[in-house]
Amino acid sequence: MLGKLAVISPSTTLTAVMNQVLEKRGLRVAVVEAAQHQAVLMAQRAIDEGASVLISRGKTASVLREHFQVPIVEVRHTFFDCINAYHKALVVSDRIAFLATSDGYAAILAKARPFMPAVTICPIDPFGSAQSTDAQLDRLQEQGIEVAIGGLSLEQAVKARGLHYIMSDADVDAAFDAIDEALHLLRIEQERLHKRLELQGRYEMIRSILDCVSEGIFSIDSHGVITNMNSVATHYLGSVRCGDNVAGLLAQDYFGRVLDKGEAVRGALINLGRLSLTLSIAPITLGDQVIGAVATLQKQTEIKAIEQKMRRQLARQHVAENTFASIIGSSPALAKAKRLAQTFAAVDSTVMIEGETGTGKELFAQGIHNASKRRHGPFVAINCAAFAPGVLESELFGYVKGAFTGALTEGKAGVFELAHTGTIFLDEISETSAEIQLKLLRTLQERKVVRIGDDKVTPVDIRIITASNKRLPQLVAQGLFREDFFYRICVLKLQLPALRERRQDIPELVAHLLASFGMPAAAPGAALLARLSEHEWPGNIRQLGNIVERLAVMGQGREMTGAWVEEALEDLPSPAQPLPQAPPTLNRSERQVLLEALHSVRGNREQAARLLQISTTTLWRRMKKYQDLDPDAFAVTRLCGSQDASAERQVAALE
Repeated sequence: MLGKLAVISPSTTLTAVMNQVLEKRGLRVAVVEAAQHQAVLMAQRAIDEGASVLISRGKTASVLREHFQVPIVEVRHTFFDCINAYHKALVVSDRIAFLATSDGYAAILAKARPFMPAVTICPIDPFGSAQSTDAQLDRLQEQGIEVAIGGLSLEQAVKARGLHYIMSDADVDAAFDAIDEALHLLRIEQERLHKRLELQGRYEMIRSILDCVSEGIFSIDSHGVITNMNSVATHYLGSVRCGDNVAGLLAQDYFGRVLDKGEAVRGALINLGRLSLTLSIAPITLGDQVIGAVATLQKQTEIKAIEQKMRRQLARQHVAENTFASIIGSSPALAKAKRLAQTFAAVDSTVMIEGETGTGKELFAQGIHNASKRRHGPFVAINCAAFAPGVLESELFGYVKGAFTGALTEGKAGVFELAHTGTIFLDEISETSAEIQLKLLRTLQERKVVRIGDDKVTPVDIRIITASNKRLPQLVAQGLFREDFFYRICVLKLQLPALRERRQDIPELVAHLLASFGMPAAAPGAALLARLSEHEWPGNIRQLGNIVERLAVMGQGREMTGAWVEEALEDLPSPAQPLPQAPPTLNRSERQVLLEALHSVRGNREQAARLLQISTTTLWRRMKKYQDLDPDAFAVTRLCGSQDASAERQVAALE
């Protein structure tokens, strides 16, 4: 592994705990016991010897962060640190003061205060002036304090005043967590080094890639000077080279507009000598300032290839594969939508389908088509948001030979012609421009189309279904959608319910989705289905499908329980549950604190852990420690849930 760990321990108890944990985990890590300025010197020596991550605690960790750039991992003070040190001090006297040498220590002491009656918490900076430290310790002595609890840095000063001194305790679980975090940071440092090494070898590779692409690519700085260009751009630009200025290169000052206003140029048609090219320019910004631009040059023959690809994609969509039987669910909301859709299928009127993303708008459109008299005709679907306005017009209405530069030599039929005798489905109709809406309005009224560049009128026999995940009446009211076009397409309106409005369909949907993935998967239990049913599902069935597929992949046929299920459901927040407040407790042992916390939440370990401000894994270790001695005392914990089983397995793995 890259680099090393080093521990700078500001207390003898932390030194002992860290050595114990490191030995148990089989890690060879230097543990140096040092306080105050000596800790800084020891940390520098460790870094000089190759340490790239340091572990320390409290104020010492804070000071090390101020002096060094390497990551500093802190062994955090815990609730049980305070309780255990407190009970050690009680053996000597009940006149006890905690010397809180860091903000974190002071915060956890404040939270543990109800369990430690009459304790004095004294914030003190061991790195501060000697006069200030002496004054604070003198005040404690005057108050009658007989026992002080703190770190290595204050031990001598406290003992010099005749007070008893208890070294602040160190929790084994906190040490485990700190080592885990430090190992993780070491791995990150290793990855960063690998990335730096990769970057050193990537420059020439990137140059080679740029030279292999069919587009000409070049960059300019804020003054219009060419800084980089690939071999294709060199060929297109002729005698222009790196270091030359692009001013005067083109008839129109596209580059000046990009550099001055930060506006991108998309698909500008230009001529360079005998070459007819498409130019696109994107600004490069740093904050609010344009510092340069990247330009691409593309032959129009390549645009033709893209159009042909679009045609092939459209050709695959000419068949509706789904019927109403494909729509899974029997909830009242879904049943109502299906009944209405079946009614609409019997007529030939235009249908407007509204619904959130992922609710199955195209599925209903295909069902309407296959239940109508047009089911033997084509079903042509087009997403209106997938094309720029100029391209969308050519896709909808088609064009003739020579209609525009880059047009196919044989011309092209639009989707209205392709859908003749069948159904055309216009998805995301809300994303069309006002000009396209006007042309669609005329086509819907007359059932005739004219290809771009042609004067020939072609009659079409089509049924039109549109869909939108936005509320069109609101867009109309805002002036973002033509009112006359809205009334033309909204003859029949179908509103699809969101998944949260048909939660009772979720078990059936989950079973259907699991079966459709073609991989072994156990049936989900009632608890998991309840968890899925509680979610709001902003992405509706599409989001549910993603989660179910994740469960199937991760499960590999296993029963859907345990920690891996929670990992698969990481995108779904667990429902928040209020935690009951524990009553104040006085002079209790650790065992008593655990029992009272567990009883106050009726044995729920997850809530008990949060109440005690520790992890469920730590709680389980503490319980196991006493359960071996008194099994009946923790009988209430049989009410625990899956989170506790997960914690139990984690403890077993560590042991």
